[in-house]
Amino acid sequence: MDNSLFHGDLVTSQRVIYTPSKFARSQLIHLQEIGELQARKPHTSQRENLASFLFFLVTSGSGKLVYQKTVYNLQAGDCVFIDCHKSYSHLTSEDDLWSLKWIHFYGPNMTAIYEKYASRGGRPCFRTADQQAYTQIYHTIFDLTDSNSTSRDMKIYEKLVSLLSLLMEESHSLTSHSSDKSRKRNLHVPRDRYRLFVMGCRTGPHCAGIGGNH
Repeated sequence: MDNSLFHGDLVTSQRVIYTPSKFARSQLIHLQEIGELQARKPHTSQRENLASFLFFLVTSGSGKLVYQKTVYNLQAGDCVFIDCHKSYSHLTSEDDLWSLKWIHFYGPNMTAIYEKYASRGGRPCFRTADQQAYTQIYHTIFDLTDSNSTSRDMKIYEKLVSLLSLLMEESHSLTSHSSDKSRKRNLHVPRDRYRLFVMGCRTGPHCAGIGGNH
């Protein structure tokens, strides 16, 4: 495990590069890296073909994510959850330098889990309704990396599953809310249009209903 504090021209960061056990790598969702940064100058970070999944939370400032040729504008309170096998890049705003908390993790079933997340309407980025919950999970995992517990990998696994559960719940909630709003819009008939429709049926030639003889 490498725990390092870095001060550079572009960022100030603290991160842990974690080495899970052989069992955890082969059988569990396991941690690869966790950390946080404060951008000091505008810069772009670009990666692809990584056997990893990335979650990060924008804690202040703003920036952009480019993922699968789509650009997403991000600001404080936004979450990102992406498959790092795909090409991605993120960059901080020039006049609103951001700070992030991130977690890289992987597992033998993570591809299927991410597909399930996406099929339920999960998006690469979204505005969370519960930033504190993600922050708490982050800090718990970060603290566990320095634990001497013999079950450390299992405890980290438990918290990564909690993170995934939270992501699933929020994605489903956001999708359901969006669908409900869409249904309400489709069911709502403006009063003026309804009045014109009724008046037309009183006088028009096609008011016998569907299938009438014309």
